[in-house]
Amino acid sequence: MYIYSRTFDFFNKILSKIQNKVSYIVQKSYLLSNIDNILFFFICLSIIGSLFLNNNATAPFLLITIFLYILTLFLKQGAEIKQNKSTFFLLLYFITAIISTINSTLPQQSMAGLSKTILYLLFYCAVMQYLRLNRNKIPDLGMVIGSCVSFEIIIAFIQNYTDVMSAATWQDTSRLNPELVLTRVYGTLKPLNPNLFGGFLISASPFLWLITALFYTDKKYKLFFIGLIFSILTIPTIFMTGCRGAYLALFVMLFVLSIAFYMICKFHYSRIYEIINKKKKIICGAIFAGITFIMLCVPKISHRILSIFAMRNDSSTSFRMNVYQSSFQMFQDNFLMGIGCGNKVFREIYGLYMLSGFDALSAYSIYLETAVENGILGLLFYILFLFFIIKNGIQKFLICNDLKERIILTFGLLTVVGIVVHGFFDTIYFRPQIQLIFWSAVAMIFSYSDELSNK
Repeated sequence: MYIYSRTFDFFNKILSKIQNKVSYIVQKSYLLSNIDNILFFFICLSIIGSLFLNNNATAPFLLITIFLYILTLFLKQGAEIKQNKSTFFLLLYFITAIISTINSTLPQQSMAGLSKTILYLLFYCAVMQYLRLNRNKIPDLGMVIGSCVSFEIIIAFIQNYTDVMSAATWQDTSRLNPELVLTRVYGTLKPLNPNLFGGFLISASPFLWLITALFYTDKKYKLFFIGLIFSILTIPTIFMTGCRGAYLALFVMLFVLSIAFYMICKFHYSRIYEIINKKKKIICGAIFAGITFIMLCVPKISHRILSIFAMRNDSSTSFRMNVYQSSFQMFQDNFLMGIGCGNKVFREIYGLYMLSGFDALSAYSIYLETAVENGILGLLFYILFLFFIIKNGIQKFLICNDLKERIILTFGLLTVVGIVVHGFFDTIYFRPQIQLIFWSAVAMIFSYSDELSNK
């Protein structure tokens, strides 16, 4: 539900007056009358480009998208700025980031990190504004991201069955039978990193699952079966990344998906719901048997999963524990204001705290990273922001009566939940490939705020 703000209300009145005055010019101009379509094109281009370009090369597409978003505010009838509880705490988080930058001992490096945050937040505003006025375009956005995932799945399988660069085999092999070493796929994302690829699949796969479900509801069965094949293949592809944080996120996502499927059947498919209720034990047993079968028949995967619990006996886990220890000390010493935004600031100051031989690019946890960069208030506001995203999504799922809306909300929530879980164990969340998809999912959830706030 939106929060009333006198400041936003005043600004929206000004926007409305400007929109009315330029409406004649907009109608007579082909480009201006299609500003929404151009904005959507660059939203999609930004997401697609992030799969193949480095961070700096992605920035121009984001800047164009943001420029077009600002234009729509002044030209598009009905465009306005609104605030709900989640975006309110997001705004507070942004304010703490600004304060942290001002307070930082490395203001120049922190400003670079803050500028990235501004880009991502404005991209979110652009997607939010577009989807709020063009909710019927959500399947098109799902199709674009789903196609990207399908392409990356093909690349991953090619990498898995051909010779890939040695960096893709990042795994502790000191206590491991060579036959159990997992070839870790990394897709096309830059930098070439299996953990980044795992995070991308966790965030983007729900969009592929979404479009597959919508194909079924629209009775496009040929497209549904193609989508279903790629949807199923997302699971082994995630396992091929060897990213253990992605494994844990996947398990949670599948659990949440099972609950959502059960609820959708209850609301819309009563016969299937009755069958599920009668066969609960058989279904649970089949799932358990399937997991056991995979664990026994694919020892590389099972060993990788079990290494999560190896703690100090696994070099990667041990390394991260050392980083967590040093990062927590950084947080304690900068409890209120943080050290400043961005990995450049983190790397400079981390050198004062790190254990010998354990250099790190980040805290390997988005929550610890947020606490270190922006202090305790920044962490609190960020957690509240995530809490209200999920709460709003669940409330809207339960209130709405339309099947497609429930499907869209389900898979939007899956992206957020996947990133929330994966974020406990990695900071690839801050990469543009994942940021753009995350904000698209958040915008997708809140695109229904207008309708539900009136109920």
